Amino acid sequence: MKTAEEMYQFCQDTEFFSGSDQQWGMRLFTVLEKHLVSDEEILVCFIGLHNRTSATKNDGFYAYALTNQRFIMGQKKMIGDDFKVIPLANMQDLRLIKETSLDLLEITSLEGTLKIVLTEEEAPKVLAKLKETIQLVTKEKKTENQLSKAEQLLKMKELLDQGILNESEFAKIKDDILK
Repeated sequence: MKTAEEMYQFCQDTEFFSGSDQQWGMRLFTVLEKHLVSDEEILVCFIGLHNRTSATKNDGFYAYALTNQRFIMGQKKMIGDDFKVIPLANMQDLRLIKETSLDLLEITSLEGTLKIVLTEEEAPKVLAKLKETIQLVTKEKKTENQLSKAEQLLKMKELLDQGILNESEFAKIKDDILK
């Protein structure tokens, strides 16, 4: 997903805050759309009540998205936007905390702990989708790194075969690549 329209439709299809007003939801998702980088794609998105600290203290509704690179959050303000980022590598834990008829999605990262209010119905589905998607993205990145190591080894083998490297140099480089 790259556009606010696609994000809103995703929420309708998955019932992640599907009861929201379309114009209001689109305003929130437009903030995320504006801040995407060229090779970034949104994999999961939803809307929730941001940074809840008590029944009356929160930062209002935000749009949230997990991309292939990071977890992003955005809110349209009267003047300007509020946009926050958590790099995927900094995410440490995701869990649900029950509180009366609401669920808090707690995201722990190196940046701190974020509490997002979701309904009882959507919270478990959002959590499951986020965890599943993070595992897939992480697995893909590990596979990419392994492939690049294999490619590096093939190039070093070519240099060995051409006589540019000797056996001991090749062995040391191979050990360094495989660490």
